[in-house]
Amino acid sequence: MKNKKVISAICILFIIALGILGYIALGEKNSSNVGNTNNEQEEVKGNYDIVEAMQHIEATNTVEEINAIIGFESTTDAMIGSDPIWKFDSKNWISFKSYGNDDITIQATIDKESIKNDNITLPSSSDLQKDLNNGSFTYEEFVQKIGGEGILTSISKNSLSYTWVDKTGQRLGATFNNESGKCTVASYR
Repeated sequence: MKNKKVISAICILFIIALGILGYIALGEKNSSNVGNTNNEQEEVKGNYDIVEAMQHIEATNTVEEINAIIGFESTTDAMIGSDPIWKFDSKNWISFKSYGNDDITIQATIDKESIKNDNITLPSSSDLQKDLNNGSFTYEEFVQKIGGEGILTSISKNSLSYTWVDKTGQRLGATFNNESGKCTVASYR
């Protein structure tokens, strides 16, 4: 009887030990899939990260040319639409929308956490509206006013759009006309 209790206790301890080892192994496996927590740069997919890729793309580029610039083939995603997209990861992608022969918009969706800039100070909504009502401003004038460059997020034949994200996560998008160089639309998100 005493031997049965000892054997039962050993079996229970063995099962518990296996459970603990399994939990540890599963935890290590899952932690390798979690985002980078050591502030190390993640491996770039293709030739550039998304911000750099947008700087190399032009409104006249074809899908094939963008494939070569970015360094991997476009795909489609039913959740986003049927247009070609280049997914850098689950939070960052570039889409290609064609509205006719030469009316193309290349749009970047960029995780705002990755482009926060502690050095910029975004104007109040009323100050921004005042600037727009007083004849607008150029990209360079806006950069000077807020203290930092924007991230290029949209390219078309007629305009370029930039996004700024301040240290609090407030996001401002502004579109600049290619011909006049002036801001035509600005909005907070």
